[in-house]
Amino acid sequence: MDLAFLLLVIFQGVSGWNDGGNLLGLVEHIGTKWKITFLLLLAGIVIGPFVLGARVADTIGNNIIQLQAGDVYILNGAMLATLATLVLSWIIRMPTSTSLALVGGLIGTAGSRLGLHAIHFHGLWMTILSIILSVTLGFLAGELLYKLERKIRHRLESKWDLVWRPLSYMLSFLQGLAYGANDAEKAIGLAASLLVIERISPHFHITLMLVAISTIVWIFGALLGGGRIAQTIGHAFYELKPKHVASIQTTSVMVVIGAALLGGPVSTTQTIDSALIGVGHDLRHHHLNRTKVIRLYVAWALTLPVAVLFGILASFFIH
Repeated sequence: MDLAFLLLVIFQGVSGWNDGGNLLGLVEHIGTKWKITFLLLLAGIVIGPFVLGARVADTIGNNIIQLQAGDVYILNGAMLATLATLVLSWIIRMPTSTSLALVGGLIGTAGSRLGLHAIHFHGLWMTILSIILSVTLGFLAGELLYKLERKIRHRLESKWDLVWRPLSYMLSFLQGLAYGANDAEKAIGLAASLLVIERISPHFHITLMLVAISTIVWIFGALLGGGRIAQTIGHAFYELKPKHVASIQTTSVMVVIGAALLGGPVSTTQTIDSALIGVGHDLRHHHLNRTKVIRLYVAWALTLPVAVLFGILASFFIH
């Protein structure tokens, strides 16, 4: 129990470090008052699970593997595999996805320890499909929305500044809401499953205490290391400017909230990166660093199988 809780805390802190850095990177490039925007983002993250439901937490806890029917060692192995995948990606300086790493860790550990029958393949394929769709839609929507935004800016001209400030605050809150109802629910769903496994709770449910602890750990991770990640966002694929941010945030909000309502555990980071690439594609090809784009997609493709392998290895060492 103690080890499982510690690993969950580390996982959520790492999520704050990685995902928080991407969110903070957009916040820093909006051009509005940073503190207000950050507080709106946090408010959205806290209330996201309660406003949009806990479907993603249920998917992680029940629909990929029957985590509650197993034991705490499966959770420990999955967390170790997930963290090992993330650490490896940092060592070799390759971008990665915490969502893909988590899914790979879960199926690798459960499949090796309990057998393939422990994997819910329908839920697994739906999860993988939702991640692929989020990346595809992120790219397409990012490019189309930026085209639309440019036309609106041209028509409004000087009035755009009056519209942009309240719009940016609203989008930051909605992005927090989307993250809270999707990415943040992964650790919350695992924690809720742990309480059931250890018979502390009679059934799977999301409590305010779980959300509060998860959010505090996430904030700590974001403030501890998110700043370094945030600095890379502005030059990840091209030079990010305030006029690009609205399209990227709107894309992220639509795709991630849509996935959350359907119970699809997608990655806000992947959606943001895909929208960044979509906007960059509309800016013309010479603005876009193609080498970094290819490197990103290769890393995402390798994350799941690497995490599965680590999950299999972890299953032999956990007792």
